[in-house]
Amino acid sequence: MILIRQTSRRIILITMSILLVSLYKGYGQSALIVNLALLDGVELRPSNVLNYDILNNTGKSQDVMVKGTLLYRHSTLRASYTYRTSLSPGTNRMSIDKARELNWVFSDNALKELFFEYGKLPQGTYEYCVSVTPVTNQLENPLDDVIDECIYQTVSDLFLINLVSPENDAKIAEYNPMLNWAVNYPFASQLTYRLRVAELKKGQNNENAINRNNPIFEDKQVTATGLIYPPTAKPLIVYQPYVWTVDAYYKGILLGGAEVWRFIIVEDSLLKEYNAVQSYYDFAGHYGETRITGIGELRLKYVSDKMNDSLSVKIMDENNKETKIPQPLIGMHNGDNFFVIPLYEKVRLSHGKHYFLQLANKDQKTFIIPFKYLNPLFVE
Repeated sequence: MILIRQTSRRIILITMSILLVSLYKGYGQSALIVNLALLDGVELRPSNVLNYDILNNTGKSQDVMVKGTLLYRHSTLRASYTYRTSLSPGTNRMSIDKARELNWVFSDNALKELFFEYGKLPQGTYEYCVSVTPVTNQLENPLDDVIDECIYQTVSDLFLINLVSPENDAKIAEYNPMLNWAVNYPFASQLTYRLRVAELKKGQNNENAINRNNPIFEDKQVTATGLIYPPTAKPLIVYQPYVWTVDAYYKGILLGGAEVWRFIIVEDSLLKEYNAVQSYYDFAGHYGETRITGIGELRLKYVSDKMNDSLSVKIMDENNKETKIPQPLIGMHNGDNFFVIPLYEKVRLSHGKHYFLQLANKDQKTFIIPFKYLNPLFVE
């Protein structure tokens, strides 16, 4: 019985020791806590870069070494700082005034100028981390325990560079248009610009076209806020949609970019030739051939005397070659049916060309509708 009691006491003592060690370690890990919540979603500037809290749970004042690191993804741009400070028990709101011997290091002198002289950071996504290391009073050396916290931010100054002309979706007659933009940076005179023009292909939006297609014209050293499309560049083609945008740089560092706009070159006569208002064409009740005009779409009316009718749809060119369409079968109900067949950016048709729309109902009655296709970009 005595042996059992001593063994039990030994087990209890060992268990208590393990618990105390665990508690001590857990206490040590949470003794200092960095809270960057005040900077989450806020662009860093010299005036706010130290606006964060450090929670001191040690119950006594603590000397610490603080290090902040700003690192851009997929880039060599980075900056860091170190300073010493004394933390009181509880929550400590950091600021420039509390930082002793604040020392900054930048990977690029232009980044340093941009940050301190103009209060700006380059475009892109960066990681901002703050670490706190306790310092011993005797040796004046940091201890091994390091507490850190990180946040991620994205800088995208989309509205500090505004395209002016040609305006978005503009229809122009010039083969060498003047491309203009405006800049809202107070230090615009210190910037250079990269101008890009690219083709817009079927199925692409503006952003996809400028990012995926090779530019037909690019100038990386524009110093003014406008440039005439040069005669030496690849000639612009009538009916071909183009996209363009501008990026701003400060001494080689990307600062921001504009939206992507599109324009197209057309002849003046084409803009006035057609009426863009289209009515629904009743092909089933029409006798004799009538060629209709489809400006980006075909609006049709069909009267059915069946409860569950449908129309199969085909588009043929003048050489009897079929062009694929997204919805080759359209359901119909009894009575009047008004429906639209979308063509623009859905079907590969050429502006100003003639085609045939072939419709067949469930009784295999066929309707042939000749039409002329017009790209809505070319029509006012």
